[in-house]
Amino acid sequence: MPFRTIFYAAFCTAFCAAFFFHTTLGSAQTLDTITTKNQKLDVRKIVPIKHSYAVFFTDSLGNRTTSADIWDREIRITKNAAGKDVYAFEWKWWRKDSLFFQTQGQCAFPSLELLEYSKAPSFLVKHENGALNVKAVTRSKTDTTFTIPFDGKAFTFPMDLEFFGLLPMKSVGQKFSVPFYEPGSPKYSYYTCTVVGNEPLRLQENAAIECWMVQIDYGRADSYATFWISTTSGEVLKMQEFFSGRFRYKVKIFADNSAEAVRVPKK
Repeated sequence: MPFRTIFYAAFCTAFCAAFFFHTTLGSAQTLDTITTKNQKLDVRKIVPIKHSYAVFFTDSLGNRTTSADIWDREIRITKNAAGKDVYAFEWKWWRKDSLFFQTQGQCAFPSLELLEYSKAPSFLVKHENGALNVKAVTRSKTDTTFTIPFDGKAFTFPMDLEFFGLLPMKSVGQKFSVPFYEPGSPKYSYYTCTVVGNEPLRLQENAAIECWMVQIDYGRADSYATFWISTTSGEVLKMQEFFSGRFRYKVKIFADNSAEAVRVPKK
């Protein structure tokens, strides 16, 4: 084979390989930043709904180490006194048949920018004039009030189960950089959320729901969580969270008010 032909073939092969590698690497590393300001979430999936989760811990071998708590969560779209749409959130945490604690939140709709968040009986966060005003009663029964500068970009962490299904997921490998604020913290932080899979989640013998698998990196080697999210409704059906050498699970309890209907065909 002439030298010129060999050189040309080798050059084309190397160029194509380099281009493919660069394109693939760039795509894999691209982060899509999602904030309340750019409104990239698929808010069409937000519907008034009540749903419940069984929450329990296991050790690293899968042995259950606690009894299950029940989390009741509700989403409503209402209007405030000014007639503006509000995303209203309520979470009741039940432990051993007693209400362990209860939280409520309000966000602007459709941006989901935090307006107000409270936890009974004595914790309140209000977003006013570019700041978060936090009022809490400490364990010593003394009032603590402080103000945090806040640009409103971050989503509210306790609403994460309802949030992840709104991400604009299209393919495995997508990465999102999302700011979350934990009410009462001095600032918010960005977290990387990666679409790590797309698979059917088996519910019972003849029932399964196609799900996106989204993993959030908490910025620590020993802490992460994976969410199984219905590709149709955007509901989180299961969560597996690892930290401190053990796993926590949140598993959706299916009922008549579920967005997903589980139908087992007759044999």
